[in-house]
Amino acid sequence: MTVRSYLKDRISFVAATVFIMVVLRLLGFACKTRMDFIWVMEGIIFVTALCVCLADYRKRRHFYRELLGILEGLDQKYLITEMTVQPDFEEGKIWMDVLYDTGKSMRDKLNETEDSLRDFKEYLELWIHEIKIPIAALNLMNYNGSQDLKKQKAQLARINSFVEQILFYARADAAEKDYLLTACDLDVTINKVLQQQKDLLIGNKIRIEKNDTAHSVVTDSKWLTFMLGQIVNNSIKYRDAAKQPCISFAVEEMADKTVLKIRDNGIGIPEQDIDRVFDKTFTGENGRKGNASTGMGLYICKQLCNKLGHAITIASVYGEYTEVEIAFGKETFLTKE
Repeated sequence: MTVRSYLKDRISFVAATVFIMVVLRLLGFACKTRMDFIWVMEGIIFVTALCVCLADYRKRRHFYRELLGILEGLDQKYLITEMTVQPDFEEGKIWMDVLYDTGKSMRDKLNETEDSLRDFKEYLELWIHEIKIPIAALNLMNYNGSQDLKKQKAQLARINSFVEQILFYARADAAEKDYLLTACDLDVTINKVLQQQKDLLIGNKIRIEKNDTAHSVVTDSKWLTFMLGQIVNNSIKYRDAAKQPCISFAVEEMADKTVLKIRDNGIGIPEQDIDRVFDKTFTGENGRKGNASTGMGLYICKQLCNKLGHAITIASVYGEYTEVEIAFGKETFLTKE
């Protein structure tokens, strides 16, 4: 801060001081006041204004020089407010508050980004570990010269499911830019998912039941297909070997919503885990017992449902069943194409 720039910034104060001195002289002439008295009064006004400006200039120059000096020495510029002493003039306090709020917003965003990157790294490590299993199985089949096409297709289906999961996860944060709400036939979508998962379903002898699923809902068919694929994949993964595996689909129409229910008779979810199944990277007791899991499938489903305006819930009795419900709101302004 230079004297010239300071005076330019305080031009209104300088002009007001000159104006007061001129008015004082004119009043003195009009009242026939002695000239030496007028000079004394003008001198007092001038000296007072000069002292005020000098004190204010030194105070501001010291603050801004110190601020710029600290800023130049910092690698992380957003920490400037942590290193600077609070000024004793109002304008400086306002600037410090602005800088503090800006820095805090930056730190929060940086922490959020770091958390997101750390979560993605952890997920990627789990994902790599999980996808290596079907790859290893295919390599072993190839080494042994196995011609069992059903088993090979089942492993390829698992690889495709894992690749699709990480692709949808990468797009989940920008899902609102990538979906189109249209009337979607649930029965058609369910059949598409079953067709995609047929090798795993046949390989694991999963029985499929459908009950009145020919209903139309407003959603994005691509995202819904992915979500149903993740739910079906979980049902296959956590099937109960002591039972005939079964996955059933049913639809319930209500006044304000349409509810799709996907139920399996697998191993179920322990009571202590049920409230956390939608948490990121949560695998729970079932995941720790040997069923390789990234804990991301239901998390992504939850995120997509939130963005699409759907509600997803899960209920389970350990050792008996697991049921996932997706509730679609009624939208009258869209019609089935």
